This record gives sequence, structure tokens and C-alpha cells, in this order.
Amino acid sequence: MRNKWTRVGKTLLCLTLAAALLAGCGSGGGSSTGGDSKPAEGSSGASAAAENFNETGLPIVNEPVELTFLYVKGANLADFEENAMFQQMEADTNVKINWQYAGDADWAEQKSLLLASGDLPDVFFGSNSLKDMDIATNQDLFIPLEEYVEKYCPNIQAAWEAEPTMRKMVTNPDGHIYTLPGKKPLRPKGCDTPFINKTWLDRLGLEMPTTVDEWYEVLKAFKEQDANGNGDPNDEIPLTGSAKQNLFDWIRYINPWGITDSLEENYMALDQETLKPVFIPADERYKEAVAFFHKLYAEGIMDPEFITQDGSMADAKMKNEEVSLVGTGITWEVTSGTQPHQDEYVPMPPLAGPNGDRYIRGNDETITYSRNEFTVTTACEYPEVAMRWADYFSTDDISVQSYWGPYDVVLEKDADGNITFLDPPEGKTGDQWYWEISPRDHGPKYVSPEFEAKIVLPEDSGDGAKLKEDEIMKEYVAKPYPMVNYTSEQAEEISALTVDIYKYVNETWANWIVNGGIEEQWEAYVDQLNQMGLERLMEIYQEALDVYNNAG
Repeated sequence: MRNKWTRVGKTLLCLTLAAALLAGCGSGGGSSTGGDSKPAEGSSGASAAAENFNETGLPIVNEPVELTFLYVKGANLADFEENAMFQQMEADTNVKINWQYAGDADWAEQKSLLLASGDLPDVFFGSNSLKDMDIATNQDLFIPLEEYVEKYCPNIQAAWEAEPTMRKMVTNPDGHIYTLPGKKPLRPKGCDTPFINKTWLDRLGLEMPTTVDEWYEVLKAFKEQDANGNGDPNDEIPLTGSAKQNLFDWIRYINPWGITDSLEENYMALDQETLKPVFIPADERYKEAVAFFHKLYAEGIMDPEFITQDGSMADAKMKNEEVSLVGTGITWEVTSGTQPHQDEYVPMPPLAGPNGDRYIRGNDETITYSRNEFTVTTACEYPEVAMRWADYFSTDDISVQSYWGPYDVVLEKDADGNITFLDPPEGKTGDQWYWEISPRDHGPKYVSPEFEAKIVLPEDSGDGAKLKEDEIMKEYVAKPYPMVNYTSEQAEEISALTVDIYKYVNETWANWIVNGGIEEQWEAYVDQLNQMGLERLMEIYQEALDVYNNAG
């Protein structure tokens, strides 16, 4: 009998339980009532399965079928079994999803063990479960989906016809499609919003900074002049954030130096003049930015825990009840990111750097579109059922609920199809609530423009507030290195090269921020990167970019 991947605890896949996890995956867990093994072609079991499956309409199957989906979810997100939308999907389709939840803290290591074992769920759900390299280097574990899309997925086909980017971004160089994309509704152009404490500026008689030099002077004043007015000149934190010992999480701060990353966690950017790939940690502008932030660190202007702390630690400083402690930082949306002192903060327009550059991170292919949202493994007995379920998920009504929350809980839809939002629970912002009750960014969703036009966002928080901030930010979005596709050979080579390169750039960055020395050590550092294979890595990125650009 097929083993099912049994759930361990409530949400965690702990490293100490890795052996149990791998032993329990059991080739996916897909089953129908009364069926224990995948029926052979031409057998009576195969015939019964075919009779149970409906190629169109609902339900998808006449008798219930179970599939196992793996999802990497945050600690605050309610289990999907409790979600009214997913409950309705099960009632409509007759497909029961056995959700298996991984915690994101140790998922990278657990994922490696899982993929190596070959004991897989039926579906990896959500773009935070598998990265591009996971799929490209393990293609034998995943089912090509293009024939299923053509035969069983009219909603996905319609979405791809309306948005050709969606098909392009998931089509591999070999012509296959191994994963489904998603498109999130009502999205901004820019990713980050720098914020500043306007109350502090006014109290000290300071103007909004427009350059990094002016910003430095403002931060220095915040530190030295009791900016929060509580009589203690030493409790202000002029600049905080959460890099988590990871250059990926700090690199957003170097936009004023004329370089901005792709949001793909590969340290890649495009030179805005030549449109050639740039490896940010080997660029002279990166050197200048790191030297500037070492100055902030050395003078006590930058939070000394910036490099090591995670988001919860930074949030705790922001949420100090008695008085605001933080002067500036970067967040997704200011109202949600600066609670409970949100009335003191305003968006800070992007700063001009030493050369006058004013950029903000943004990438339509990441902010609006995403890939790896639904990946069917070779362990799945009923890929046609899984794909019809994904197609139903891609309908307007399901997609909009998957992004914000269920009807009559978060959303209200009137007889004319207009969608409005209910108030979040007391003490929560809209954005916090949506992330606690829905898959939010994840899943193969698509909302048509006609449907999207009937969504009325709250203006003072959440996505409505973000779009208002984006009116300031969007003109500064730089052209990013796109979401290219790699051949399996390229992916394997990138994976091999970046192990040492990424480790090295993280170690040197953290050391230079704290101790300085980047100017003196720069030449030797770049030489070491080249010895590790950086030049070959850049050749691969250029090759992949050329293929992407030539694809039209």
C-alpha cells in the first residue's frame, strides 16, 4: 500500500525529524477512495479512474480523490483546512487536498533532503516551495505540464493568451513547462518604500532629505538631538532593518549608488546604460555603498544589530509602545510597517546618490508575476486531476479570495460583481490580516482586468495604501535583470559556482560593514571572486539573457 507523507506536528518540518519526513513522503500520497496504487495502462483500474474523471465542468471527479500538496507557510498563517475558500473548492471539485506544511526557517535544508530522497508530494504549491534551480537541476522529478494545460485548462490558457509573459516565464529552453505561473492583482511597480519619521524631522526643524549626504546629516541629528523628545538622547535608532546575516536582505539599501537588484536573490542587476548583466557585489558602486554604511555603523547611526537580527527583532523596536525609537528604514507599505506609531511616518522619496542616481527596486516579473506556483511531481497518480484543480484555482473568484481572503470573511461581493473589503480585526492592519488568512502571493492565480476593475481597495492601509505610495515611487524603478530560464546544464553549473561565491560575498560584506577595509581589500577580493569562477558565471547569465531577449 502507498505510504502517505504524514504530518509532523502542526506546521514544522524539523531537522531532527528529517528521517521521519523522508520515510513518510511515500511517493506523493495521491489516492482515490479504494485505490492504493497507480493503475497500469489498460487495466480495469485505469478504466475506472478514467470514468471517475471529468474533463470539463464540476466536479472534477465523481468519487473523491485525495492529493498531497506541500506548502511552506509562515507561523502566523492559519491552516488551509480552516479556510472557507479551500473548503468550498473541495466541495465543488470532489478533490481533497492533504496539506503538508513546512516551516520556512529550515526549509532549504529539508528541501534538499526531500528532493534527494525522491519521496515526493503530488504537488509543490507556492513559489516559496521551489526555486528555479531546484526545478532546473531535478527535471526528472517533475511532470511536463504543457499537454495538460492544452487539454484540461481553459482558464490558464485564456490567462496566458491575455498575458503572454506568463507563458514565456515558465517555458524552459527545452520547450517544456514544468511549473505554473501566477499573476497577482492590483500590484505596484516599485517594491520597497523607504520611510522616515516626519514627527522627528519637524521636532528638530529638519527638511526631508533628498540625497544620501543630506540623509546622513538627518540620521546624525536623530542620534544626537533626542529626536523622539522623551528626554533620553540615547534611545533613538536612526536607521534599522533586518539583514539576517544575508546580503540579499541588505542590498536594497544601495539603490542611490546607481545599482538595483532583480529581487531574484542572485545578486544580479542590469547596467541601465548598456543593459548588460552586473554582479552587484563585484561592482565599484557596491564598494562605495558598503564604505558609506560602514561609516554609519562606526558612528553608531546604524542599528548595531542590523546585520544579525531578523524581521521580528526589528519589528519589536518599531513597536515599542511608549515612544517611537526608529528614524528611518525600508518597508513594503508604511502604514503596516510602522505600527503602532504609523501616524509619525511618511514615505521618503528615493535618495539621489553620489552620481545623482535615484532608483527603487522593482520588477514586474517578481512583484506582479511569479513562477513555480504549482509544480506537479512524478509521484502524482492523477496529474490531470491536479491540473484541473489548478485551472479552477485560476478563475477570478477563487484567485481573488486566494489573494486577500474568503468572501464574507474578508471580501464582500455584491450583485453587480463589485468587491469591497471588510474591516480587519481590531489591532491588525489589512495587510497583516490578509497574510494570516490566505495564500496571498502564492498559488497559480489570475484575475482578469475586467474582474480587477470591480475591486475597491481600502485607501488608508494595505494594498490601497501601497498603490498610493507607488505614485511617488514608480518613476524611479530601474530596469531589472529579468526572470530568465536556464538549461539544466546551466543550472547545475550556476549551483556549483555560487556555493563558494555567495558564501564569500556574505562573509566579506558583513565584515566590511562592521570593521571597514573594503577600499584596501577590494582588488584582492575581486581577484578571489574571479578565481572562484565569477567570469564564467557572468557568461552564463549573459547567455541566458540573450535567449530571453531573443524570445520576444
